[in-house]
Amino acid sequence: MLHNLLVVDYGLGHPGSVHDAWAFQGTHIASRPGDLIPEDHWTWADSAYPTEEWCAVPFKKPKGRRLSHNQNLYNKYLSKVRVRVEHAFAALKGRFQSLHELCLKIRNERDVKVAVYWVMCCIILHNMVIHFEEEMVGIVKPSSRWAMEEGSGQQDGDMVMIGEPVGTPGQ
Repeated sequence: MLHNLLVVDYGLGHPGSVHDAWAFQGTHIASRPGDLIPEDHWTWADSAYPTEEWCAVPFKKPKGRRLSHNQNLYNKYLSKVRVRVEHAFAALKGRFQSLHELCLKIRNERDVKVAVYWVMCCIILHNMVIHFEEEMVGIVKPSSRWAMEEGSGQQDGDMVMIGEPVGTPGQ
């Protein structure tokens, strides 16, 4: 079954120049991963994120050496799984076109709060649509594929941790 594209944690309000790993430190999942990630599961991330028991990151090439065949295979599989993060962005932006380019002037702290609440509301509504459609299977046509198609083509570096953990226990 395809991942459901739920957004379970996010970091909002950081300037665009803040590195993903720095913004990640302020999230709930970074400080209390057990609240969001079941035992024997983990989340998938890129090499900017910390190597933790609950956070699977790609192997980095050692200086002057090569990765082993198994490490390269792992990295290839990891990159395929991480594509689901891009699917979540696409679905979120497909449902809420305002997220492609939030047209708000940011002049002060209040304006930042308005932008943060705007994005937060879109994330909450996105998750509500997914839950509603899961409960109404066979009655309501799922919109995730449509939303991903509507939102595709807009690449950015926002950090979003998505859905229920991918994989099986012990992976």
